Amino acid sequence: MLKETSLLNSISSQFKGALTSPAGRKKLIDSMEGILHGTQQKLEKVQIALESEQKAREALKATHAAAVSEQRHYNSILKAFQVECARNERLRVQNSQVHLPS
Repeated sequence: MLKETSLLNSISSQFKGALTSPAGRKKLIDSMEGILHGTQQKLEKVQIALESEQKAREALKATHAAAVSEQRHYNSILKAFQVECARNERLRVQNSQVHLPS
């Protein structure tokens, strides 16, 4: 990016002189093509990095969704276990009351 900025500053400072002669125009065109090429390369790198980050994000989202689903499953199992423990305790108390000697 610094390279492109430097090139743009150079073109700006020599713009009037570049338009007065064919060699100047050629130099201006070459400079603009250099800027275009550098910008396109930078854009390609950024797009590749973006795609990579998007793939990583999608993988993390899938992992997160699986973890949330698993957590919900565990929570429902825990709730069922707690209900059965309470039921077992009630039955145990009832059973001990039935078998008490009078």
